[in-house]
Amino acid sequence: MAWYLILLLAIAGIAAFIVLVSLIIAWVASHIITSPKGINRLTFERAREIQSGLGGVDFDAYDKMDKEPFAITRNGPKGHRGREDGVRLACEFIPAPAPVGKPAKCLIRVHGFSQNRMISVRFLPVFQAMGYSTVIYDQRGFGESGGFCSLGYYEKHDLAAIVAWVRQRLGPDTVIGLHGESLGAITILESLDVLDDIAFAVPDSSCASAYSAVTALTRLPAFPVLSIVNLWFRLRCGFGLKEIRPIDKVAASDVPLLFLHGTKDRQLVCTESEKLFAAAKNPLSRMELFEGSGHCMMHAEHTERYERLVREFVQSAEARAAEKLTAEEARTHEAV
Repeated sequence: MAWYLILLLAIAGIAAFIVLVSLIIAWVASHIITSPKGINRLTFERAREIQSGLGGVDFDAYDKMDKEPFAITRNGPKGHRGREDGVRLACEFIPAPAPVGKPAKCLIRVHGFSQNRMISVRFLPVFQAMGYSTVIYDQRGFGESGGFCSLGYYEKHDLAAIVAWVRQRLGPDTVIGLHGESLGAITILESLDVLDDIAFAVPDSSCASAYSAVTALTRLPAFPVLSIVNLWFRLRCGFGLKEIRPIDKVAASDVPLLFLHGTKDRQLVCTESEKLFAAAKNPLSRMELFEGSGHCMMHAEHTERYERLVREFVQSAEARAAEKLTAEEARTHEAV
């Protein structure tokens, strides 16, 4: 056989091997991310152990709180082999004392990837001290909720459904804020294009796009591996990773945003939040870095500063929300 034919066969074999390996990696990656109740999903017990080990979480106080469990069934678009319809989201509502002569306030807390609502307990006291009722819930594919993780693509509609539940429960003028870490931060930023009545949002350890996040997390080459991963997501789940771009939602929103990120975050680097902050339009939006902190570790390592920043930001956002409500009432009065 001529040498050039041998060379061509060798090149074809190498190319076929690369494609095969890329397909296998793409399948594994999409399975790990989307498979419900799959790899590395925390149990409630393990989540409580981890948070207790970090310190600063009073689960005894949480266990004694007056909690109102509720569930929302999302009849959204089909995906993941047609199993999307009828996803049940497990939620808890923890009421605050009803305010006198003022709108109710509610904070919806959104956990990160592979976690569940027990992770959210750490963040409840700072908002409850400011008079906020709170909602914690299991994102799809985690905890007691059904469905599969979609990196914010369907989760934003889940969050919108919970916001609607809160307004029905507490009233249409309820001041609603959002707080989320990692995947939870992606969810709340993605939701900005379907929610226009949020008083504020606190995205902790977020990213500008899902594609860049997966690139950073996996260290895989964009071509051919990540290109095939993106295609696999589209075929398997009904969407591509490149369609999940929180930065586009931030750029189009006027919601005040407090971006928080650790400088030693190796999963989602802090420059991701810097990009998001650069795209934010509202003058109340802020960006705060925590020197030396890793992924989603700022509250555990810098509790006092973290909560002070949140309080200051929420107070400024509440003042803005009150001004908007007064202006709307004035316009309604003039129209009458």
